[in-house]
Amino acid sequence: MFRKYVLPILALFAIIALFVMYRNQRRLYKKTLQANYSLATHLRELQQKDLQMTQGLQQIREAREDAPRLKGTFIDQKKYFRQNWTNYIHAAFNDYKTGLLGGIKGARIIVRNDTEFPLDDVTAVVQYYRANGKMFRSTPVNLGRINAKSAKTVPVADSRRGMSLKLQLSRITSQEMNFCWSRDKKVSPGDNDPYQCVATSP
Repeated sequence: MFRKYVLPILALFAIIALFVMYRNQRRLYKKTLQANYSLATHLRELQQKDLQMTQGLQQIREAREDAPRLKGTFIDQKKYFRQNWTNYIHAAFNDYKTGLLGGIKGARIIVRNDTEFPLDDVTAVVQYYRANGKMFRSTPVNLGRINAKSAKTVPVADSRRGMSLKLQLSRITSQEMNFCWSRDKKVSPGDNDPYQCVATSP
């Protein structure tokens, strides 16, 4: 009588054990797929950052090679830097950390001023993106004053979500350079010096 029920009970335990093992393996498989996807996304972001940094350094080298020697009055220097500010003012992220399942930690903005004049105020917008490429958060950041020929590092808020960040400068002002730039400022056609705060006589 006892033997009659032993085999079905053992078979039932075996089926339950196999089912539990199957569920654990399936869960592990899904986690592995998600981790691989996150790693691939992170690798693409690192490659993009490396390309941007390489292009930025190349632009700086080309600008310095092509730049004329700034002779003459101090006003000429100011105008030259206003007209070519993108070659001398740069902002980028450091190599911040992202979690395998999402999350951004330790991000910092490195802003550099290679002009001969201090920047009184620099502001930017930090955009947070999910792994699917959709932005879920946009935060303004005040980078403050940047001295001439110097750099500054400003921390960025961590996020429990997201896999990548994008940075956009939004406003730069310099009283000494008579420089007032903003992303939404409209430029009149034919104006070769549109970012001077106060128009100067020719």
